Amino acid sequence: MYRFKTLILLILICALTACSSDDNNNQNINNRESSCINAIGYTGLYWDFANARPTGLSQVPVIQNPGQQFIHSLQPLLGFTIPQGFTAFELTDPQTQTIGVNVFRNDNEVLFRWVPSSSVIGQQIPSQNFIANEINTLFNFYGFNGTPEVLCSEFKQQVFATIPMEFNARLLRFDGRIAQVWVITTYAASSTYITVSVVTAPEAEYDAQVANTFLPINYQLYVNESGGIVDNDMDGFDILRDPDDNDPNVP
Repeated sequence: MYRFKTLILLILICALTACSSDDNNNQNINNRESSCINAIGYTGLYWDFANARPTGLSQVPVIQNPGQQFIHSLQPLLGFTIPQGFTAFELTDPQTQTIGVNVFRNDNEVLFRWVPSSSVIGQQIPSQNFIANEINTLFNFYGFNGTPEVLCSEFKQQVFATIPMEFNARLLRFDGRIAQVWVITTYAASSTYITVSVVTAPEAEYDAQVANTFLPINYQLYVNESGGIVDNDMDGFDILRDPDDNDPNVP
């Protein structure tokens, strides 16, 4: 549980940094330029969001057509409402300590994949290995055998609280689709801990899916309507610090 929350804290720091305010507003997003010179509008905004850069969002994105509630059976902290017409599939692998979820639109044309926690014990593996595997898996699922157009790429290494980390991201165009894939690897005790995010949609509707699906799900996980970190039981300890955020008597 502690490692799960530590990973989420790292992601949340990036997310909250990326959402720092600037002079833009939501009405200007369609013409918004981003740090990725090949992406504008919500495509570029979501790239900046992943790369911990300002997005200019003035409101918390919300699901406009809420459907089912997903809660991971082994990790209740991983829970959110999905849009109507989507289905969530729980990911669990005790061998790799994997906790995650794949959310597909019912025609499989839109995917939101979030794996906040996975591991390879006893080995330190470069992030490039994991992002390559995620991209190849995505291509295989959609039957793509060609060479994608790489719209943007990012690789960063840093040390966070003595923990070495790598961030590796790609924004891709392939077969009439846009996909954004990133991984974070942390290295501790001669082991590798991995966080993965994958989203894709047809290019013609990718911006709409960012606005109406991908961003709202991200914000539901750990950001409340006022922009603060979620405290479900209202005991003054947010979801990242509370061992049981559904019980106000804990801690």
